[in-house]
Amino acid sequence: MADAQTPPNPSSLSSLAKAMDATKTLKVMLVEDHLAFRQALALLLGHEGDLEVVAQAGSLAEARASAREALGGDGQLDVAVIDLVLPDGEGSDLIGELRRSSPGVSVVILSAAMGPGHVDEAAKAGADVVLDKVESIPTIAGEIRRLGGG
Repeated sequence: MADAQTPPNPSSLSSLAKAMDATKTLKVMLVEDHLAFRQALALLLGHEGDLEVVAQAGSLAEARASAREALGGDGQLDVAVIDLVLPDGEGSDLIGELRRSSPGVSVVILSAAMGPGHVDEAAKAGADVVLDKVESIPTIAGEIRRLGGG
């Protein structure tokens, strides 16, 4: 009776590797000026196995710098979650810039400023979806996955 374990079958390892590749990790950028809210959102989204917050910013200026830094790796963000009202401008101003630097990026506007003018402004700027900050983490994560193709 042999006590040695049977070595793994190479074809089963290949199948496992393919299955792991099929679960794409979506790269997410958060642009939110309220630090505690942004950190909590990053922490909660980070617990989702298929979402990775690769950049965070509290203003347009920080977002521009963070996007350049985050894009330094493979050059692609999957989804940006952006607040509309930032201390140095409107979050919607960032949408076009992100799309030029990261073609294919999807944009979720997550804001408490949800008046009709703000929603229209976000839609005109090219936001893919507009959510109120009171949405649940599963709802926000679900929209990120849907937009990111996950």
